[in-house]
Amino acid sequence: MLTVKNKADAAEIYLSGDIVDDADGGFLEDMRGGEITGYEFPQKLRAQLDAIGAETPIELHINSCGGSVFAGVAMANFIANHKGKTTAVVDGIAASIASQIFFAADVCKIPSNCYLMLHRPSTEISGNAEELRKAAEILDTLQTGLETTYQRKALDGVTAEEIHSMVESETWLTGEEAARKFQVKVLNPVKTLNAVGNINKLKAMGTKIPPSLNFLDEAARIKEIEAEIEIALALVEGVLLK
Repeated sequence: MLTVKNKADAAEIYLSGDIVDDADGGFLEDMRGGEITGYEFPQKLRAQLDAIGAETPIELHINSCGGSVFAGVAMANFIANHKGKTTAVVDGIAASIASQIFFAADVCKIPSNCYLMLHRPSTEISGNAEELRKAAEILDTLQTGLETTYQRKALDGVTAEEIHSMVESETWLTGEEAARKFQVKVLNPVKTLNAVGNINKLKAMGTKIPPSLNFLDEAARIKEIEAEIEIALALVEGVLLK
């Protein structure tokens, strides 16, 4: 759930959950009748930033396994274009597109035992050969854009080829490891890492998940999804009965 806490010198924004497109986030909010947990989407972040004010410094806390590339890029652009000073802090994990949001801030901080994960974008598609080739071209273009962001935050001496290799091979970095490649400040280790998201989603991303990562209780997540389905079915039944 994306929340804001106001401090004397900055506004703290907590981005915690899977990143989804506006249409999906709006549907989930409608389905639940209000605020949702476990998902973040661009319109919600945009509303929070507008309420804070363009000149207000912000401290963005991130704990996300990633999600939609386009939604994440939009959120990263919101942070990058904010006029006030922006500081991003990884509270547990900034994986996949969440790492792009992290690197969009002016100052990037990560505890030594938290994680960044970089990998190639992926999609699910069906269609004819031409449609599949077009989808592959789009993924290549997206990857180029993502790598450009990483290159901007890379330390001197870290080449574009090295960044490309990290993305191609799917790279997990602790805070200390990230500081050897990127312009990040390493913080003292946190006591507990709480990775937000379904463990199966991260498994689908790749095969290099660090064994020290803690995940949300999968059984509880399944119950949450089942509840969402029941709400959706009830809404559909209500429409059909009218």
